[in-house]
Amino acid sequence: MRLPYTEVQFDEKGVPAEPDQLREAASLVRDRNATDVILLSHGWNNTAAQARDLYERIVASIVAVRDRVPGATDRRIVVVGMVWPSIQWAAEEDSGAGAGIEDDAAVLAAEIRSRVEDAATATRLAALIPRLRTDSAAQAEFVSLLRGTLPNSTKGEDEAAFTALKTGDPAQVFEAAKDSGSDDAAPAAVGGAADIDPAGLAPLEDGGAAGFFDGLISAARNLLNVTTYYTMKERAGLVGRKGMARLLEELHATASDARLHLVGHSFGGRAVTAAALAADAPVSSLSLLQAAYSHFGMAHDWDGAGTDGLFAAVPAKVLGPVLVTFTHNDKAVGVAYPVASRLARQIGAGLGDENDPYGGIGRNGALRTPASLPAADLADVGGTYAFRPGHVSSLRADDFVSGHSDIAGRQVAYAVLTAITST
Repeated sequence: MRLPYTEVQFDEKGVPAEPDQLREAASLVRDRNATDVILLSHGWNNTAAQARDLYERIVASIVAVRDRVPGATDRRIVVVGMVWPSIQWAAEEDSGAGAGIEDDAAVLAAEIRSRVEDAATATRLAALIPRLRTDSAAQAEFVSLLRGTLPNSTKGEDEAAFTALKTGDPAQVFEAAKDSGSDDAAPAAVGGAADIDPAGLAPLEDGGAAGFFDGLISAARNLLNVTTYYTMKERAGLVGRKGMARLLEELHATASDARLHLVGHSFGGRAVTAAALAADAPVSSLSLLQAAYSHFGMAHDWDGAGTDGLFAAVPAKVLGPVLVTFTHNDKAVGVAYPVASRLARQIGAGLGDENDPYGGIGRNGALRTPASLPAADLADVGGTYAFRPGHVSSLRADDFVSGHSDIAGRQVAYAVLTAITST
């Protein structure tokens, strides 16, 4: 990696998989007399090997632009890769089009095996697949089984959406997941809820979005995705609050002069934001790369009724800048929105943009956040930024970020390293 690197792994509750790794990370920071520690967090669809590959590419880009950032070569940087058990997602390029019935069923069966963590539930779900197209009772049972994999509760702007998904009539929930790409489809009311959109998610664009599919079998895939979203949302927050926050505190206790910089992608963005909020250790900068949570996550009074975002206190806790990349090219930030928008009876063009109360920060940047600077463009290498301590800089990345996972390029690395060296 050409920068000193170590790794800390957490389980789904934020407990270090190997407690010695925390001490080893602290020892590396101390022994290298690090001035700065970059802590990286991956998002969904990552095995440990995939996480390491992402980290290698990010670090390679940081190294490549280091001499273009004033003062960066004078910093003694150590990198800590944080690995946690994220769940796979449907491939971004998979539109579901052109597949035959047998192919659709096989894909769904494979996704259930790889993404439903309880083996008994996965077996029961897979057994229902042959009946899903013709049997409403099987559809309702499929919903009920998936519901059993959801966390007990959730917090944030999408709490009402979660409640409807978890308690609404199963047959109607399955019906609402059909044909999620249609803007004019008649939506189903579920459990009497009128407002159940998930925060952090953008809508379908151009009649479809990566990870969502048409048809009856595909309705089951849609529901598998939206269930994965809520599971990942809660897990990322828990790992951040419990595991990553503890790591920050361990590093600060060992090397109090070292600046700590959090960098998170996708749901890893949610994890590192939760860590910054929970940790007693100071965080010098926070970089959110196509993060998967609400564009009101750091807002104050986002709904006009005095409600603050779950992470409203974060900008004031960060000693340096908070950096957010966002782009309409990020389809994956919106993968769960179509199902929830149908449940909410809010089908329509333009949902998920900056005018929609349920859009995502990776799509629109940080909105209604008093500490935000005016949105700017992600600059090419060598450009300038007006980062300010305790303020959020939302960087429009349309020119350099082609999709949700395209976050390891040199322009992104240059922005992150510029934020780091501003502290």
